[in-house]
Amino acid sequence: MRKKRSKKGLLAKRRRAGYGFVAHWIIGLVLFFAYPLVSSIWYSFNRVKVEPGNISTEFVGMEYFRKILAEDPNYLNHVRDSLGTIFYSLPVIIALSLILAVLLNQKFRGRTVFRTIFFLPIIMSGSVVMNLLNSEFVTMPLFTSGTSGSGIIDYTAIIRSLNVPGLLGNILAFLLSHTISLVWSCGVQTILFLAGLQSIPDSLYEVSKIEGANKWEEFWWITVPSLRHIISLVLIYTMIELFTDMKNKVVSTAYGLMVAQNFGESSAMLWFYFVIVLAVIGTVYVLYNRYCVKKWE
Repeated sequence: MRKKRSKKGLLAKRRRAGYGFVAHWIIGLVLFFAYPLVSSIWYSFNRVKVEPGNISTEFVGMEYFRKILAEDPNYLNHVRDSLGTIFYSLPVIIALSLILAVLLNQKFRGRTVFRTIFFLPIIMSGSVVMNLLNSEFVTMPLFTSGTSGSGIIDYTAIIRSLNVPGLLGNILAFLLSHTISLVWSCGVQTILFLAGLQSIPDSLYEVSKIEGANKWEEFWWITVPSLRHIISLVLIYTMIELFTDMKNKVVSTAYGLMVAQNFGESSAMLWFYFVIVLAVIGTVYVLYNRYCVKKWE
């Protein structure tokens, strides 16, 4: 009996210690996330007026939802474009991140230097230095279609000079215009894949060599199945990152309305968008677990 009590007492102490470590996070979550989240739901059904020292609300029901869905000519198009971005960006980012992680995980001279060079732009992208250097040249896109008048390389002129057929030329132009932004979005994903690759036991690859497997078979039968949970994490992270990017028209439009203190309509835009995003993420996650994870386990 004493042993059982001592075990229960030890578990209780560990449990209290765990709650103590996360208590500050829970308090911050309630004060700085949960309350604004509930408030935004309430604002989407109200006309909000910001007055000195007070925020007054007038209940209008589904007025703002009807406005963005039936009257706003751009909102549904922005939602469609946002969903379309996922279908071509997500697989490209996942593939590029995995390829880069595999390359950076190889043993070669100067590996640390190459890793540093690759991750340096990612570290600097949100730094104060880049904000201070926010000049026209720094923010200028690398490629331009030739009609916007900005950019360093006019890829449409290059494609025309190569006499590429129209449909293929359009596809190449589309891929080139998004190449830099997609590569730039692979940083965190590459780090996650790199951590997952380093956790795979070397004994698995040694056994595969004894069995006569080549590198391609090792990749698909050892590397990818071993990264199944990392891939799941990267999928969710990448989708959230793409859906919440400030370049996203839905997010930027809602932000503009919020700056103009139109909190009701901006909240309605974001909550309708959030429901769609949640459905897409849930569908992708379920399909991935059903058709990939179960197959690899």
